[in-house]
Amino acid sequence: MDLILAIDAGGTSCRGRLSTLEGEVLAKAEGGPANPSTDLSGAVASIEALIGQLDRMIEPAPRRAETVLAIAAAGLVDDARRAAFLDAFSGFARVAAVTDGYAALVGASGGKPGTLLSLGTGAVGHRLFADGTSLQRDGWGFLGGDRGSGAWLGRRAVELSLKSFDGAAAPSLMATRIVERLGGEEGAILAWLLSAGARDFAALVPEVVSAAEAHDEAALALIDAAGEEAAALLRALGPEPGEPVYCVGGLSAILGPLIEEKTGQAFSAPQGDALDGARLVVLGAAPKEVRG
Repeated sequence: MDLILAIDAGGTSCRGRLSTLEGEVLAKAEGGPANPSTDLSGAVASIEALIGQLDRMIEPAPRRAETVLAIAAAGLVDDARRAAFLDAFSGFARVAAVTDGYAALVGASGGKPGTLLSLGTGAVGHRLFADGTSLQRDGWGFLGGDRGSGAWLGRRAVELSLKSFDGAAAPSLMATRIVERLGGEEGAILAWLLSAGARDFAALVPEVVSAAEAHDEAALALIDAAGEEAAALLRALGPEPGEPVYCVGGLSAILGPLIEEKTGQAFSAPQGDALDGARLVVLGAAPKEVRG
């Protein structure tokens, strides 16, 4: 093994970083959506395209037989899906995988005990204990959970906006903008709903934020509700006093201050990201993911 190829496979996009064992970064790139829990074949295709992109950045291209592939991805708790996903990548010296939330946690903490909220398209919380075991809370996907996530926010914004559209709730700036985004009339709205997934709902969050910045009460209340859901997730993880707690992801800037206010928990600055975490795990510098 001469090289480590770390991949952070997310529902919106994936990122890759090729580095030496000593940590020198040789190439980095971004690719398309890669969530094996919702689209296994699509995730494999996105990651293979990303690997090809990284290979073309280096001359000569790195040999797979001398490279460890370290993947951080959602939905790897199901054994059959995990095996099918990892088996799709052949020729590497080794293929290792951890959940994306756990990789983000050990990247943020440098492999030390701590707690992390990851708030993006989805929402998940992880805690690493001193004995090397860890626990996960939420991460159920937007149909069953991901409470306080971008998909959660977008879905509820749609529900509230269509309630207003039906005349069953007061008009609001958020409702007007969301309904316009969905097409503005019955046929277009129904067509959007029939094809929408987590990323589509999460893509509506800027409309909610923009309306909140304009002091729209419906948008402000929805963002506060997302903050309360994320605060409840942190409480469920139960970090000890003095234990570092991190908040990362696309919604961390928006919800982080709300969560701190609701819980009295100040967030620490992350030392690294999920790519760093995946790399630390394959190097043995952080515990392997063991759920307690």
